[in-house]
Amino acid sequence: MEKWKKSEFQNTCVKIEHVTKRFGEDLVLKEVNLTLKVGQVYGVVGNNGSGKTVLMKCICGFLPVTTGMENDFYIAVSAVDFPESLGVIIETPGFLTQYTGVKNLEILADMKRMISKADIRLILKKVGLDPDMKKPVGKYSLGMRQRLGIA
Repeated sequence: MEKWKKSEFQNTCVKIEHVTKRFGEDLVLKEVNLTLKVGQVYGVVGNNGSGKTVLMKCICGFLPVTTGMENDFYIAVSAVDFPESLGVIIETPGFLTQYTGVKNLEILADMKRMISKADIRLILKKVGLDPDMKKPVGKYSLGMRQRLGIA
């Protein structure tokens, strides 16, 4: 936030200036400027291949941006009231495909030491998945994998 005064960022959760992204010679994002306000709901709409996912990955820090020749770029995401447990799913969530949904969540829970096996079963039911299903994630439909990602 060094580039802006704190007062400019007060009601803003995401601010982007002059963001350009190239993959080799392919220009995917050109001079994107965007300000998203706190408490608002936004949608990103465009044709396939128009750069929606690339933009989201840049905002999340999953992809570095490519600056223009003379342009300074800036991406800021406000940490104000940003829950530590919040996550992002872009495209298809990544799981260990040879394991069940329960096993995948148990592995994640062990890494974070945050929830119990009973909690895992409850959250799977909440997203519409059967915690007793023995099917490996690799055999899940896309919708099932997305629900597992939310869980």
